[in-house]
Amino acid sequence: MCRLHAARPVTVGSEPLMALPLKHPDSPEHFADLMAEHQPRLRAYIRSLILDEHVSKDILQETNVTLLKKSRDFTMGTNFTAWAFRVAYFEVLTWRRRQGRNRVHLDNELVESLAETIDTVSPDYDKRLEALAACIDELPERQQMIVRRKYLNEESVQDIAIDLGFRANAASQLLFRARTGLFKCITRKLAN
Repeated sequence: MCRLHAARPVTVGSEPLMALPLKHPDSPEHFADLMAEHQPRLRAYIRSLILDEHVSKDILQETNVTLLKKSRDFTMGTNFTAWAFRVAYFEVLTWRRRQGRNRVHLDNELVESLAETIDTVSPDYDKRLEALAACIDELPERQQMIVRRKYLNEESVQDIAIDLGFRANAASQLLFRARTGLFKCITRKLAN
């Protein structure tokens, strides 16, 4: 039976939200939450190993199916990211074997090298994400708005510019200044 713990407050940007109640660590719901939380990382990991965006989406789906099938093999409290990346890596290799010589793709040694490099970078992912959230909050209001619209809402710079009554190049400059500020801020926070 799944034990629920008290809900915990969470903030996104400066807006407080109420998170869902915590689930018992051994419950299928907790495993599903871990999978959902790691989807952006898995997508980026697979995309870094596969050049074709559509194929990488298919492999992500196959990876998710395999993760669900092997959920009993995962030990809660261990590194879910490393485990899920390993499963994704083997799904990439399976896809590559099936493709054979049908397509031009990366050499197996290069794929393995990329996977190892990503494995060494991924432990800092959470720290970088926290720094990014804090740094977005420190941006001037207009820069915060354009960053959120571009990267969270996935709006084009052209659409944002039209909506705000800007020229596209002015919106691009505002976004460039925001990204530069974020880079400096994140670098500073991670150095501390």
